[in-house]
Amino acid sequence: MRPNIFKYATSELSQDALICYVLSYYDEIFKETYSLEYLFAENFLCHIMEKVGLQNLQVKKLKVEKQVLAIDILMIINDSIYIIIEDKTFTSERENQMNRDREKVINKYKAKDENVYCVYYKTGDESYSNLSLIQQGKNTYTILREEIISLFKKYEGSNIIHEDYLLNLINIQNERESFRNRDLRIESFSWSEIIGFYNELDKSFLRLKQEGIMPKDIGFNWHYTANQQGGFMCYYFENVLNFEKYSYYLQLEFASDNDKKKTFKNNLKFVIKVWSCDKDISLLYKGLDILIDNCGDTIIKPSRFSRGSWMTQAIIKNYIVINEIGIIDVYETAINIVSWLNSLRSLKNNLSMY
Repeated sequence: MRPNIFKYATSELSQDALICYVLSYYDEIFKETYSLEYLFAENFLCHIMEKVGLQNLQVKKLKVEKQVLAIDILMIINDSIYIIIEDKTFTSERENQMNRDREKVINKYKAKDENVYCVYYKTGDESYSNLSLIQQGKNTYTILREEIISLFKKYEGSNIIHEDYLLNLINIQNERESFRNRDLRIESFSWSEIIGFYNELDKSFLRLKQEGIMPKDIGFNWHYTANQQGGFMCYYFENVLNFEKYSYYLQLEFASDNDKKKTFKNNLKFVIKVWSCDKDISLLYKGLDILIDNCGDTIIKPSRFSRGSWMTQAIIKNYIVINEIGIIDVYETAINIVSWLNSLRSLKNNLSMY
């Protein structure tokens, strides 16, 4: 394959430039000379406006500002409508970032609050839990990678910048989706594949909540966690068991390893964790005996107990469901995880130490 500029231009500033470049063709002077670029810019703009509920608004004037007021991109339509585009690749929104941007626009342009919109434009990956919090912001909407791919596929010209951007996003999507073809009997997921797997787990747990199989009060989320051993990607379940001085939760932990011969059993662990405000390691010994009495050999003790606020008590075995050729069944795996959540909750009286 020929070189792709977006293999190297990976920053959010590069993506800012791409969005501004696309929208800059929405000008009557390009309608005939660059007709396909103009049409795509029109489609791109219409998609954003439809996303925020302004599909019936006639655009008489469009101004696109980059890095004004430290905002990634600000679209000003008809001198009265303001659309903030918070552009992200592989990072996440800083705390209340878009709310602060809204206030900046309202103060500088004397804009009406109801005329200011926010779009979270994300080509990387983010958990459902994080995205749902973002979408709770006033007049705030998301445009994510699969949607962006579909949008750029509608461009019918031969603009190499458009093509490279689309191909790069397709490559990222394919890397995430390749977990569906990984034979877990003989090898493990890659870092990209574990993100794809976690994305799919999000969908499965949402479905299980809708079906009434997963308790509605249990939260689930995933993110990268740094540590001295090199960090890991965790998928965790909150509010499983809460006591006055400690609580129980479950967590998937994926530690990257360059040894391709290692299977998922070596670097994708499903663990029972204890949070203790007093860093009380005695909870692990007492609780492990209770778990073994009730769960038998479906769990094993970690190689050692470590004192801390977050402590691993047990490792759960054989929770992943694979088919006859070693491919993971995500939905059935999610059902297994839910059964463990319910089993742990059923031991509440047993695990009450104080």
